[in-house]
Amino acid sequence: MKIDKLFEFTDREHAIAFQRENASRVICVDDPDFNPRLICGLDVSYDDNTAYAAAVVWDIKRRTNVEKLAMKDRVLVKYYPGLLGFREGPILARISQKLQTRADVFFVDGQGVAHPRRFGLACQFGLASDRPTVGVAKSLLYGRPEDEMIVDSAGHRIGTIVSVSSGKKFYVSVGHRISLETSTRLVSESIVDGQPVPLRQAHLQSELSKRSNLQ
Repeated sequence: MKIDKLFEFTDREHAIAFQRENASRVICVDDPDFNPRLICGLDVSYDDNTAYAAAVVWDIKRRTNVEKLAMKDRVLVKYYPGLLGFREGPILARISQKLQTRADVFFVDGQGVAHPRRFGLACQFGLASDRPTVGVAKSLLYGRPEDEMIVDSAGHRIGTIVSVSSGKKFYVSVGHRISLETSTRLVSESIVDGQPVPLRQAHLQSELSKRSNLQ
């Protein structure tokens, strides 16, 4: 399937049907010999219908940034709960293609399979990029907490909860081509001062880009 087709939006009914049809394409296991080191955080800030996307590649072993990138683009789809991939996915796909560094894993500020139709933003981006992707959300969209797990109505494990000392929680689920265990470990290992560094740095970069353009 062409990348553009993965984000094509006609109406809510079509988008929901698309999510249900494509959820089975998401791979929830690690690639063979998977040993990730470079993690790219992706985030978007908005000013009306203008999006300011940022990508920050972080070396988890050296604990330092490798590359930062920002771009501005127009948003063509308004926000609908549960359909963020159609709004935000296209610009995340475009900025990821501009990176000079090949990241081993992408962290996306949103849901993966912890989603009513098992197809959140991280899954949509993961299929478009065909790269290991993790959804790291700040709130729970679907499922119920059970200890440090997120389970669906049938009790199936669909995500984990990473808690930090401040009491803040991050809701982790698979986007594509990675296991939940590895996803959780990478998010936990990237926490510095209560935040996953790649996503925090991407958020700061996107906000900086927005302020610079609005001045």
